[in-house]
Amino acid sequence: MSLVAAAGIALHHSGSGAPAVLALASFALWAWVFSLPALAAALRARSPVLVLVTLALVGAGVLQYGPLVVPARDHDDEGTAVRVLVQNLEFGGADAGEVVRTVRDEHVDLLLTVETTPEAVEGFRAAGLTASLPHESLDPAPQAAGVAVWSRYPLTPPERVPGFGLGVLRTEMAGPTGPVTVVAAHPVAPVFDAAGAAGEADRLRGYLGSLPGPAPVVVGGDFNATWDHTRFRSLRALGYTDSVSGGGDGWVPTWPADRSFPPLIGIDHVMARGAVGVGETSTVRISGTDHLGVLATVRVPPARAG
Repeated sequence: MSLVAAAGIALHHSGSGAPAVLALASFALWAWVFSLPALAAALRARSPVLVLVTLALVGAGVLQYGPLVVPARDHDDEGTAVRVLVQNLEFGGADAGEVVRTVRDEHVDLLLTVETTPEAVEGFRAAGLTASLPHESLDPAPQAAGVAVWSRYPLTPPERVPGFGLGVLRTEMAGPTGPVTVVAAHPVAPVFDAAGAAGEADRLRGYLGSLPGPAPVVVGGDFNATWDHTRFRSLRALGYTDSVSGGGDGWVPTWPADRSFPPLIGIDHVMARGAVGVGETSTVRISGTDHLGVLATVRVPPARAG
């Protein structure tokens, strides 16, 4: 058990692009959990050496995952709240009516979808999505390559970012207090193309780092990466905050959502840069897709004087 836990810790810190490492890193948290029964076993065995080893493993995990549960500073009286929903539609098969009800019931201001097919777009319109989110910036495509943004606030035409097989879309939103850059992202999954996944993760980091400020940036989608992937965590160095760590909301698994067991890993994210705060993360289950939707609140700063 200690070896499994140690492997989880090593995977969390590994920047390797090897296929096995990228795939297994998604489950590093589950591997680290083995340190807890390992510590219990060491205590029962009354072995000082084993107790010290397993305590070190437990402590390493606490440091790794502590940022996910550290309470965030209360921003309720600061900035203006923008409610964001991210949803993978699984080849466009997600139930449009359920998505529209979620948008209405949760007072969503900004919806970002991936795996958005032309049929899914028509389904959303028929279900009444534009009554709540009248502005669209869409680049639908067959199968998994479509990306789209719907908003309560005006959007510019979509800009599809080159170099991503499944789609990254950028649009500018005339938000409640000023301009906001919005990016819907769907990098390729390491289980299908490890080299491509590492390359796209690096490319996405470079692109997000190049976006101008000081206007806020909101990024959401299926990143095919968890907190345990170093390339995902490296976005923090660019000023981006994931809603989970930003809100101290703990572990938020989102995939797979269509099995007889609960989701195992969190690969769908809402991130922001230049915001007053981001958090209040929760999930929603939508029929017809294997991903839970992610709801989060981004608090954009007040309008700048002049």
